Formats: sequence, C-alpha cells, structure tokens
Amino acid sequence: MERYFLEPYRFIPPFRGTLWCRLARGYVVRNLRRKLGVTRWHFEGVDRLRASLEQQAGILLAPNHCRWADPPVLGLLGAQAKTYLYYLASYHLFRQGKIQGWLMNRLGGYSIWREGADRESLKATAAILAKAERPVVLFPEGTWFRQNDRVGPLQDGLTLITRQAARQSTRPIVIHPVGIKYWLLRDPTPEVLRRLEQLERRLGWSPQRQLSVLDRIEKLGTVLMAIKEIEFLGQPQSGSLDERIKHLTLSQVERLERQHLGRTHEGWPLERIRRLRQQLTRKLHELAHDPTRHVPIKKDLDDLLFLENLHANSMEYLRDYPSPERIAETIQRIEETTSDEIEKPLGEMGATVHVGEAIDVRSLTANDALTIRLRAAIQALIDGMLQQGPPVDWGCPPCLPLPQPTGQLSNGQLIS
Repeated sequence: MERYFLEPYRFIPPFRGTLWCRLARGYVVRNLRRKLGVTRWHFEGVDRLRASLEQQAGILLAPNHCRWADPPVLGLLGAQAKTYLYYLASYHLFRQGKIQGWLMNRLGGYSIWREGADRESLKATAAILAKAERPVVLFPEGTWFRQNDRVGPLQDGLTLITRQAARQSTRPIVIHPVGIKYWLLRDPTPEVLRRLEQLERRLGWSPQRQLSVLDRIEKLGTVLMAIKEIEFLGQPQSGSLDERIKHLTLSQVERLERQHLGRTHEGWPLERIRRLRQQLTRKLHELAHDPTRHVPIKKDLDDLLFLENLHANSMEYLRDYPSPERIAETIQRIEETTSDEIEKPLGEMGATVHVGEAIDVRSLTANDALTIRLRAAIQALIDGMLQQGPPVDWGCPPCLPLPQPTGQLSNGQLIS
C-alpha cells in the first residue's frame, strides 16, 4: 500500500449529499460479509446516540480502532440510529485508487493529513459539529492499534476540534466513547493451524506440530524478531520476546530521532514515531525535485511503519488471555508485518458495538484531561463486552475465564 506521496497534500472535503450513502448500503454490507468476514452485528447504547441527535447536538463518535471493518460496522450503527455519518480518514487511503477514493468520499469520508497540522480538516470538522450536520467518526488513537481488547494512547487533536466547535455554536457539543469488539463465530483451530504451517514453511521449516499453538506463535515471533535484529543491530538479542520488541523499537526510534531531529525525545513510542513521520514527509515534499534523495527517506518511512506494526505485537497480551480472537489477531499481525497485505479473516466474525454516555465538552474545565478520561471510558466499554461475552444466539466458541483485572491501561495509566 502506497502511503507517502511527492505531491503536496490536498484536502478532500466532506461530500454533503446522501444519495450515494443510500445506494451503496447493500454494497457495504456485502463487502463487510464477503471481504472482511464480519457477518453478524449487535449494538447497545443506540438510545444514547439517538438522545444526542434529538438534542440537535454536535456529535463526535470516538471508537477504538483495530480492524479494517470498523468504519462499515459504524455505518451500520448509524443506520440503527437513522443517521448518516462523516468519517475522518487518513489521506493516503484516498490515494489507493480513483474509484476507491471517490466512493469513500461519497460515503462520508473526508481527509486528514496525519503527517502534519491539517488546519483545513480540523476547521471543517469543528464546523460540522457546530452545525450538527451529522455525527463525525474520529478514531482517537490516530491509527489502528491492532489489539482489540486494549485501547492505545489517544491523540490530542480531538480536544482541539471539540473546543473549537463549542466556541462556534451555542448548541451542545458531545463526545460519545464507542467500544467495538469482534468475536469469532466458529472454532478457528483448523484455519489457525493452516496459517501457522504456511508461515513456518515460508521460513523453510517443517510444520512445528509437536508444539502448542501459543508456543508455535512465540517460536515464529522469535525467529522473525531475530531476522530484524540482525538487519538493524547486527545480531540477535537476548530476553523475552516483548523485551526484544521494546528494545528494537526504542533503539531504532532513537537512531532516527538523532538522525532527523538532532536529539532523542521522551514519551510513548507511537507518539515519537508519528513525530518522525511528520518530519520525514516534510523532507520528502521539499526534495520532490531530487529523485536521488527520495530513496533513503522512503526507506526510513518504511522502517517507521515496521516499528509501528511491531509495537502492536505482544506475547504478554496473548498469554494473558489466549482467546480465539487474540490468537487470530496475533497471526494476522505477523502476516501483516511480513507482507504489508490487508488482513485476511481466519473465520466469520460478529461485531458488538457499545455506545457510551455522552461527554458534554462544555462541562469540562480547562484542567480536565479529556484524552485520559475518554480512553478510560472506551476501555471500560471493551472490558464490559469481554465480561458479557458475545450474544448467546451467535453460537460462538465458549469464552475462556477472564483474567483478574489489573486496573491499568496498556501503558500503565490507571483506569479511573
């Protein structure tokens, strides 16, 4: 997938009509079923969204983001509430093909340039909220986090947008946290074993059938990790797989920071990766006239994408609760990291979506940390769906007993 372009960014504004949304609904459902593997869906808290619509509030929907299927699933949520949605989508998605970009725009998508300060997109979003045109879907993690049961760190742009909208209008401006959780509808073991064998054969191995599924995944991850460590560091490293992932990620982020920013920074690795990506894409545009200097910049951008994907892998996350869904998504992440292909479902899935209580932007004081509060609210919705399990009539494989709650988010922040 092409993500970086020499041409300057051009804002793709929202398309106001609804004709294509109505005409394409059947196509979206078929694509969701056949290509993305989501064949069932269940919604809770739709009455909360309807109440905000009846208030004529400016509505921002803030869901977790772990799969390609998230936007069309949210479109079905909009249908339940009898409203159409707008979606903030990364600019590179509109550039994968003229037809795809055109259709995304007609179905409510408009662009945001995640490699820079996109004032046009932020201004358009604030205006939509101030006028209460339609609810806006903004994935506050900034990209997909790839771990369905965990919420990644949230970006600060959401606070800027909602406060700007509140200054432009006297109507209520609200944020609804939204939790999305996917469930496998059938036992995925045959497909899990087939995909593991396929990955093992790519390495020249005989199938490792003598090992458990978790041990096979860890062994694969260890070997693939060693290959990248030799590429970046010259030799394989010691420690657990998660420790090695952390060490490789931080060492390469620090290398690129020194090279392109002149110093290293503190903070969450994904935030540092995004800062680097912004700097490198600016350089790419500045050097558009000099093709000989594009190659090393694109190489560094590819390395950053690899580090972002690598950071989404965790054996601790898998062994803590080795559910069929976590096993499946771990295999998909390994495949994605090695091939950069769109995820291929390991079986039919159902999606449960839970809309949380509205957060009134004007009720927040200047000292309120909105992103911390919102992240905790989204995580609580996901935890609640894990506790509740999938709808009984879906006939999903039995759920494992849940581990004892730690009371923490994935980067150690306490859930309030």
